[in-house]
Amino acid sequence: MKKIENLIPDIYNLFKDGKGCKLSDEQTGEIISRCVDNIYEEINRSVTGQSEYVTRLRLSNVGYPDRQLWYSCSDLTGEPLKDPDPIKFLYGHIIEELVLCLSELAGHEVTDRQKETTLGGIKGHIDAKVDHVLVDVKSASQFAFKKFKDNTLYSDDPFGYIDQLSSYATAEEMDRAGFLVLNKTSGELTWCELEELERPDTTDRILYLKDMIKNPTIPPRCYPDVPDGKS
Repeated sequence: MKKIENLIPDIYNLFKDGKGCKLSDEQTGEIISRCVDNIYEEINRSVTGQSEYVTRLRLSNVGYPDRQLWYSCSDLTGEPLKDPDPIKFLYGHIIEELVLCLSELAGHEVTDRQKETTLGGIKGHIDAKVDHVLVDVKSASQFAFKKFKDNTLYSDDPFGYIDQLSSYATAEEMDRAGFLVLNKTSGELTWCELEELERPDTTDRILYLKDMIKNPTIPPRCYPDVPDGKS
């Protein structure tokens, strides 16, 4: 059985002469066809207006700031998406499909793709489990990629990724979990595993958030005001 520690070099080897995919033509064809079908579905949903943008409490957003969550879960009309935003979301989905496809072609076991899971009554969908390790696939800019590669996400996590993955790991009772990240600029991959002892327990936060979003009082601002001209 292959191990996730060797996943990235195994993926890189797919593109090297004399190494490449070791699976049968039938297995390779099935994996690629499934990837193409999933990408087709994502593009179709996006361009026909069927994509769902999260406006309720989910395990994927429990790490967001309180005030941001309160507004996103309220009945207030927010700002519309910017024109490029749906394209950005779409290629994020495409990259996820590509990375998981390459993982399978490299001979690693990929299971439970988009499996629904629940913690504290809140639902979420994991990306996958690779070699029996919970994996969240991310696409990142050069700047964001460095956080995963240098393992500085614990000190700078504006999108609440750690709380998100910790929630999935708790719900799935997984000992190991991490981020498989692709640099959108360079194509480089990195693996950033969450240390089990450093994972936050989000169970209490979920209970708090369920009450918070129903409270008519808006939570305080997440950041202090900045003097005009000093930002």
